[in-house]
Amino acid sequence: MLTGNTRLAVVVAALSLAAFALQPATAEAAKKGGKAARDAMIQECLMKVNKEAGPLQPGESGERRTEIYKSCMVSAGFRP
Repeated sequence: MLTGNTRLAVVVAALSLAAFALQPATAEAAKKGGKAARDAMIQECLMKVNKEAGPLQPGESGERRTEIYKSCMVSAGFRP
């Protein structure tokens, strides 16, 4: 059975590897379109959020809106 420190080391290593693996994808997306493409995608994702979640109501946390925006940006190859 792994000790707490060993588990922590394994988790940190796995997260580091995942972050390293994701860098080429985001760099490639930036090379393809640059700032104009990212700005256009931000606008498109914001429209998608407004369409799917509607306006933010008083007392709502906005978590659903955030998740819709994040998934839209990631699926397009950009960082949210």
